[in-house]
This record gives sequence, C-alpha cells and structure tokens, in this order.
Amino acid sequence: MTQSPRHSLAARQTQGLRQHLSARQLQAIALLHLTNDGLMAHLQRRAEVNPMLRLRGGQSVMTEPGGAEAEQPQSAPGLQDHVLRQIRLMISDSASLTLAMAFIEALDANGWLDRPLPEIATAAGRSLPEARALLARLQQVEPAGLFARDLRECLALQAEDRGQLSPAMLAVLARLPLLATGGLRAVAEAAGLRPEEVQLCLGQIRRMNPKPGAAFGNDAPPLREPDLIVTQAPEGWRVDLNRSTLPAILLPPRSPVPDAKLRAARAEAEWLANVLERRNRTVLAVATEVLRRQHGFLDQGPGSLIALRQAEVAAALSLHDSTISRVSRHLLVATPHGMRSLCSFFDAAPLAARHLDLAPSSAAIRHRLRQIIAGENPAAPLSDAALATALWREGKPLARRTVTKFRHELGIPPMLSRRRPRAATAEA
Repeated sequence: MTQSPRHSLAARQTQGLRQHLSARQLQAIALLHLTNDGLMAHLQRRAEVNPMLRLRGGQSVMTEPGGAEAEQPQSAPGLQDHVLRQIRLMISDSASLTLAMAFIEALDANGWLDRPLPEIATAAGRSLPEARALLARLQQVEPAGLFARDLRECLALQAEDRGQLSPAMLAVLARLPLLATGGLRAVAEAAGLRPEEVQLCLGQIRRMNPKPGAAFGNDAPPLREPDLIVTQAPEGWRVDLNRSTLPAILLPPRSPVPDAKLRAARAEAEWLANVLERRNRTVLAVATEVLRRQHGFLDQGPGSLIALRQAEVAAALSLHDSTISRVSRHLLVATPHGMRSLCSFFDAAPLAARHLDLAPSSAAIRHRLRQIIAGENPAAPLSDAALATALWREGKPLARRTVTKFRHELGIPPMLSRRRPRAATAEA
C-alpha cells in the first residue's frame, strides 16, 4: 500500500536590511531637483508659516523681515513669455510642461529651434518620440512658424496656416537653395512644375515672415535666469552658483525662547539653513565635475562634447546615481556657448565610437555632421556613406545607417534633394 505524499506549510524567517527615510530626509532630497526659482518659491511657502524663517534673494518676490512681500520690477513680455502663455492653455500635465520648457529654452531670436530634437529630449529626460509628438503641438502656437527647425519648415508651417501648403508649394520649399543660384526656371525644371506655378508659390512665400520671433525683440530676456554661471579665470574655467537668484536663509540671533512653538520654529529654520547649504555644495560639486570633464566644450563649443554618463560623475564624487540625476535634471548653466541645461552634458556615444577612450557624444557628431553638409559642394553633395567616411577620418566613427538617422533628425534632406545643377552653381 502506497502512502500519498504529504504537503505541509513551513514558516520561514528571513533577515535583511532595508533603509527607511524619515520625512526630513525626503524633504532634503526633494530640494536637490529644485532650480533657484523653485527653491525660492518653496522656502517662501515655509516662511509663511514659520515666523523664525527670514529669506534674502530671489527674482520677483522677496520675504521681508516683517513678513511682507516686495515686488520686483518685471521685464516687458518677450518671445518666450508670449509662447509660454499659449502653452499653458494647451498643456496641463507637468511632464509635458517640463518638456515644453526645454523647447522654449531652445528658441533663438528668430523663433527657430537652435538645438537638435534629440538634444532637447535628452535635456528634459524624455524620449525622442515624445519630443516629436509635443513639437507637432508646439508648432501650432501663434504666430505660425515658431518652433521651426529650419527655413523650409518655418515657411511650410505658415503656408499650412494660410491653407497654401499645396504639392507645388512643398516642391518649391524643398528647392529654395536652388532659387538663389538657378532662378525660377531652375526650380521649375527640378520640381517638374510650370514656371507660372512656381511664380505663384514665390509670391505667397514673399508675404510670409521667415523670422516670426523677431517681432518680439532680439534682446528679450531668457525664460529664467541660469542657476549656475561658467566664467574663465586665470586658473581655468570657473563654475559658480548664481547668487543673484539663489535664496539665503537669515537666522535670528540665538536667545532663550520660552515659547515651545517658537523653539520648534527656530529649530526648523536652522535645519533648513543646513539643508540649503548642503544642497548648494552638492549642486556646485556636480556641476564643477561635469564641466571639468566637458572642458573641450567650454574651449571649442558643441562639436567637442564627449560621451558622459551620470554613473561616472557619481563615482568620482562618491554620490549615488540618483543624486546626479536629481541635481542635473532642471538646472540651467550659462556657458560661453549659450544657455544649456546641466543634463544636456550627459550623452551616449554612437555604437561605432564607444570603444574610444574619449568618445565624442552623439550631440557632437550631429553638430559636425551639420557643418560638413553646410560646406559641401552643391553640385556634388555627399552621400550618407561619404559622410560616414568623412566623420571616421576625423575620429568620429559613425555607421552609414546612423548618419542617415542623424541627418533625418537634423531635418536635412538626402543627397539627391540637396544636389543643384552644375550650370546653376557655375553661374553663382
């Protein structure tokens, strides 16, 4: 007679370590991802309920010793303010607003984007498809033509807004460079259109504005002040916190306080002052290490950006990767080559370049690719394979299919669309 197997429940005891963060530790961590403006707003809210907390600094509103708020003069609305008002009516979720802010910061004085789409997506910590989807929405703001990546796209957006984006208009816009060298007939022949069709499109184009952002003034202030400033000192590049927008906590003199609530308020103020100082030290240490590694960018510009991972900076500073991510996500840095988000300095190298010790970043290769195409012979433009060869010779290895991908992201047409007749080139 066989015995059926017995199934029994056994109690098991496991032992492990788990870290539980206190409410104050969580608050201290939360301060790391705040910009100077965000930090001031956060501390102002704390000061409203803490009579022992006094603030100094900030851009628009300051808490006076008596608790009153002093308004600072506001600058006249510029392009970025104009765009921001419309975007806030279009977008409500915070994630999309963060990405939209990265787009706004990339606007130049003409209203065009001065950075490639992948770089903007990286700066906001979002994917490229998400950036493409949001860009399509942003290109609906008024006036038409804003957020364009080049002249062709700027004029196409205006033509679409006016109901003039016909197949003939698309063909003419794709051959605008040929118009300057070969004239109307050369465009008609290349596009397979009648001269009168091209003439009609050109008449409509002349009534468009190639610089829709210029109407708001070229000296418009940036969307917000930088959180960090890079300057050149005798000993090299120097990174500083922007003290003009950075709040400071003023603690009252220590004296016996009989009231228990006031003692607790002073203890909180002292704790906040300590946390703020630690936050500032961490931000400055991270930014200094990042820009020390990206000194080529400071010396020569975007074409010298190298691949850099957050884990490398974290290891150098003995910090956790998440700390680097929090610090770099939203901070703006004023550099000799324009305003950039701190997280834009983190970028991977293309697969073909990852074996190099100081591999160029994808953003640097895109920048150089744009330069090579801008300087090519119009009568004999380079194929994607030839562009890959040219980049390899410069120590920027890139596969041909990756060249095609980067060229598409930059909004640059393929070789055949860039070719101009040799006779037209000679006449120019």
